[in-house]
Amino acid sequence: MTQAATGRGFSWAASGKPSGSLAEPMTPGVLARSFLLFVRRNLRLIALVALAVAALAFGLAAIFLRQYSATTVVMIDPRATRVTEKAGVLANIGSDFNAIESIVQVAKSDGFVGGVVDQLDLAHNPVFAGKGATPALLRQSTIQKLSAHLTVARRGATYVIDVTVKSPSAEESAKVANGVAQRILDDQASLRSGLSALTAREIEKRLTELRVRVNRAERAVAEFKAQIKVTDAGQGNTLLERRIVELNQQMVLAASRTAEARARYDLLRKAGASAGDNLPQDVQSSVLSGLRAEYARLSRQAADQATVLGPRHPEAISLKAQIGDIRQQIAAEIARLISAARSDFREEEQREAELTRQLRATQAESGELGPQMVRLTELEREAKAEREVFEELLSRQRELAQVNGLEPSDVRIVSPAVPPTSPAPGKVILAMASMGLGLAAGLAAAGLHETRSTTLRTSAQAASLGGVEALVFLPMAPAPPDAARRAIEAPDVTAWLSEVCRGVIQPGADADGAVVLVSSSVRGEGRSTVAINLAAFLARGGDRVLLIEADRAEHVKKPPHGLLDVLAARENLTSALIEQPTDGYTLLPFGGRDAGDGADIGALMRGATLRALLKVARRWFDVIIIDGPPALEAPQAPFLAEQADRLLFVVEWDKTHRSDVGMALDRLDAVEAAVVFNKTDTARLRLYDPEQARVLESRKRAA
Repeated sequence: MTQAATGRGFSWAASGKPSGSLAEPMTPGVLARSFLLFVRRNLRLIALVALAVAALAFGLAAIFLRQYSATTVVMIDPRATRVTEKAGVLANIGSDFNAIESIVQVAKSDGFVGGVVDQLDLAHNPVFAGKGATPALLRQSTIQKLSAHLTVARRGATYVIDVTVKSPSAEESAKVANGVAQRILDDQASLRSGLSALTAREIEKRLTELRVRVNRAERAVAEFKAQIKVTDAGQGNTLLERRIVELNQQMVLAASRTAEARARYDLLRKAGASAGDNLPQDVQSSVLSGLRAEYARLSRQAADQATVLGPRHPEAISLKAQIGDIRQQIAAEIARLISAARSDFREEEQREAELTRQLRATQAESGELGPQMVRLTELEREAKAEREVFEELLSRQRELAQVNGLEPSDVRIVSPAVPPTSPAPGKVILAMASMGLGLAAGLAAAGLHETRSTTLRTSAQAASLGGVEALVFLPMAPAPPDAARRAIEAPDVTAWLSEVCRGVIQPGADADGAVVLVSSSVRGEGRSTVAINLAAFLARGGDRVLLIEADRAEHVKKPPHGLLDVLAARENLTSALIEQPTDGYTLLPFGGRDAGDGADIGALMRGATLRALLKVARRWFDVIIIDGPPALEAPQAPFLAEQADRLLFVVEWDKTHRSDVGMALDRLDAVEAAVVFNKTDTARLRLYDPEQARVLESRKRAA
């Protein structure tokens, strides 16, 4: 808890970890320890209830659950075994787990069970027969009785189905279990064969009608072809269509050749005399190449001769004449190439024009047959569709005729039921189940017992009240043996108070003392003992401590003056204070000679005099401890809590009711409150909080 905003304060410190343990995470280890403590606390109750319930359950089970259980094992083989390539109308179940589960659910239905009842005549069976005034009611009652004794379940995620029947008769259980399993096999087999036969008959009816429709459609196609004079050219085309395709291909090739010839001609024509240097590879002329090579050779010789012999030398003049002749030959060759390219271009152009004319004529002829060809295509499409449906159904009919009855069943009985020799469940299982039921009942009874408990025992229960913190557990200290001393002396528990108050915060020169109210719900919880011991503990630590008795104390000898005398202005504060030399604190007792039992205690303590008294006491003392009245019995308790900086609420361990503590704290409405468990039974605390019990035992040994 934190120090008050004004006045002196001191720091609370919990013994062990009563409050800190509340934040401990609920790990599996913590849950296990809590459960073990719960069992130890209620071991006797759990054992008594468990034994009683187990004995009763075992006796009733031995009387009413003597049943013989017989099981037939059915296997659904997921492997697709086929005699032919084509399967029947209904394929095998395969590896579809949902389909297998569907078979199980169908076997549990009333319709399926009713078939078993009729097949095995169970309505007249003394073991399974029901009751009914009419045959219909008798049958329905037998179905319900068999359903109650029948279990059809899939074994895990396998392809195995267990058919189990329980009854008082071993032979009847085995008989009915095998009958139900056989019914499953017959149902699956008849379903496939029946559908195949029904489908074959339906196909036969359709084939008669389809045969007439196919003949009619094919006859209409043939008659229309003869009418428009169309001849098939194979692959679904007519001769006219094939002619158009061929002419179109030839025209494309002719256009390509014409374009190539035009390109060669234009290239040669534009190049002129220099065409020999830039001709494409496909129009190169070997003659032109040779002439140009000769021209280059003569040009080099003429240049050499002109340099050596001079330009007027006869050899130089002869070379120039030869060069001129070569030039004329090159020009003639280029002209020949241009003429040849022009001729090729004209020829390809004429061929393309002829093909274009033929294609247009053929397309015109085809256009005249367009509407008739659309009608022909429609007739052929209808005839083809009718023919495909007819051929498919005819083929399927022949397949079903061959496959029907040849496909092996994928459902088989792998282990038929035999009459059991002993009832189920056995005595060992019944005993274990009864013990388990008894243990559950014992734990439930113990839980109910603890739920109905209303007293406070643990820090968690205190924290559940909200806004409070459990600081320490004080043991049940032995009282003085003398009766007179017991009446005036409180048990010494200062050895444990070091865990409540570590030390007083030393104030400054102008600081005020802290006020601590010690209260409880009702009388007899030890609040005065805690207040006296707390005052003695702080005084021994060197603090100036004032203990104010704000409740009527059971003293053998009344003091001369007290708190009520001061509040009633009949006595000053200094004369009412009593020094306690043994413990070192100062006492302001309750009441006095001048304030009798008839005084209005509530009015005195709610007046301004008490506030003035506390104000003076704060200046004189470091800590003022108020031994307050019970919160649920004294009207002045909320006013005292309002004047205090701290509230120390005393709870008698396993005696104070939770509701009383909650109402008392609500009535006091303290900002900072701490709970002290007093008169703790260490041996019993070990069953609720072993760690706190060990702390108490170690403190007791140290004391």
